[in-house]
Amino acid sequence: MNVEQEFKQFVEFGHIFDKSTRRELVRYLKTKLYEPSSLKDNELAVTDSQEGWITVLDKIFTEDKLLRVTVGNEALATQIIHDTLLWMRRSQNEINKNNPCQEEFGMFQSWRDRPLRLWAETWYHLTNFLKEAYTREQLDVSFYEYHFDPVFRDRERFYKEIEGEGEDTHPVNRLVNDLLRQWEILLVQKSLQYEMQEIQEKMQAYSELLYAKASEYEKMVDLLEPFAQEVGRFWNMSRGLWKQTNFDVLQKYQELLKNEDSIKELADLLGRMREAQIEIEHEQYEYAIAKATYRPSLDESTEIGGVYESNNLNYLLPAETVLLGDTETEMAFYKKYIDNGLLTFQFQGREIVKGEGSASGNRELIRRKHKGPFIICVDASASMEGTPEYVAKVCCFAILQMAAREKRSCYLISFSTSLHTINLLELENSMDQLVKFLSMTFNGGTDIHPPMYEALTMLQTHNYKEADVLMISDFIMYEMQDPLLKRIRQEQQKGTHFHSLTVHTGTDPNIRVVEVFDNYWIYNPESKEIGRQLAVDLQKINLGTS
Repeated sequence: MNVEQEFKQFVEFGHIFDKSTRRELVRYLKTKLYEPSSLKDNELAVTDSQEGWITVLDKIFTEDKLLRVTVGNEALATQIIHDTLLWMRRSQNEINKNNPCQEEFGMFQSWRDRPLRLWAETWYHLTNFLKEAYTREQLDVSFYEYHFDPVFRDRERFYKEIEGEGEDTHPVNRLVNDLLRQWEILLVQKSLQYEMQEIQEKMQAYSELLYAKASEYEKMVDLLEPFAQEVGRFWNMSRGLWKQTNFDVLQKYQELLKNEDSIKELADLLGRMREAQIEIEHEQYEYAIAKATYRPSLDESTEIGGVYESNNLNYLLPAETVLLGDTETEMAFYKKYIDNGLLTFQFQGREIVKGEGSASGNRELIRRKHKGPFIICVDASASMEGTPEYVAKVCCFAILQMAAREKRSCYLISFSTSLHTINLLELENSMDQLVKFLSMTFNGGTDIHPPMYEALTMLQTHNYKEADVLMISDFIMYEMQDPLLKRIRQEQQKGTHFHSLTVHTGTDPNIRVVEVFDNYWIYNPESKEIGRQLAVDLQKINLGTS
């Protein structure tokens, strides 16, 4: 467990306990949530002032409803530890700020730093306070009064004594220190008692919220598996708890989706269409060319390369040895030897000379196009009321699940006489809006232009520039105006796909409108099937030809 990196800010600047204790506290909590069975009781060594927190943490992190969502889910466990450490810091700061013993701690500090000369003049103020603050069983103040009075009554004599002996060695100094030590013990106990009570109360509120969030998280996982396991999904301690009606709405559409195989097929198709496409890019590149040539080298003696004059007897030509066979020519040999004039073989070899060059070329790069986001336009007009409305919402729920599972952003536009948008880029922060959409009643008129212009605007943003657009409607509407058609054609040329799902209501859709879209599917509520193009498109995907 990399405690230093993952919780570095808390370990370094936690403002609670000391640094080594903060580090051990993080390790302790991680073991509690990751491997609860491996941690023995009281394994974390703490002081009396820290024991209250550890007792509270032991109670919080032994609850089954919390461990059910953290064991095996380290990302969530880590988030809960961060939340808990933040709660501890804030709670400790609040306890310190409101601690009724703070004023008495300040008084204690003042008396501890007070010189004996000043004690002689003011000691009775302290003893009077202590008699009111503590019972005789807790602190026998009269004992100290009995011994202080004769010493401090004659101040002139006492001043002379401490001037001669020194304050530290005067007998009354031990009595003062004993009183301060007894007072400090009682004060710390009183402060700890207050802290323990406050910690217990805060623990009660925090644990109730934590357990409720754990239960809420379990419900969300059941409704939206498998993507709810991702970091940060639906876990936010700063947000209030969901209402049960929100879960009821999601549960309703989860159950409805189970009975809509064709809608699940459509969502799956949309998820795979972008995945099946490929991109071909032409790339110009440079590459190095290594050259190797040979040149003669006298350092290498591998072959005879000629004859030269020298005094090297090892390479002497046989003709030169004839001079040694006659006494008259023998002196001529020695002279040639001294003058380096003997004919000798010259041996040489070859050495490699390396060189570098470069050249350029072109090549094709084939990549699968990455999975892009979705923009969904839902017709919420009065003509969609009833079964079409139900189909549109179930379809949105199915596509949302697919998009979230594959980590694809989703932007929802509902339109009638007005326009409503939900940016599901961060799903966990948009669930309330989604529930509101699923709970709304469709009414009003139909105008395709506002939602399409909104979709075209989103296509120009960074997060949605490579999105696919899906419109769900009965397409009982007026035709598109030329400026809108022109903008759609421009986006189609860039590779954007515009899909349409027509919910059959008994009235024929406007064919001039649906023909603008790249794909045209029809849902028949009576047969619960999506016809027309779906089977063909699925086959294309399976064959990899889309």
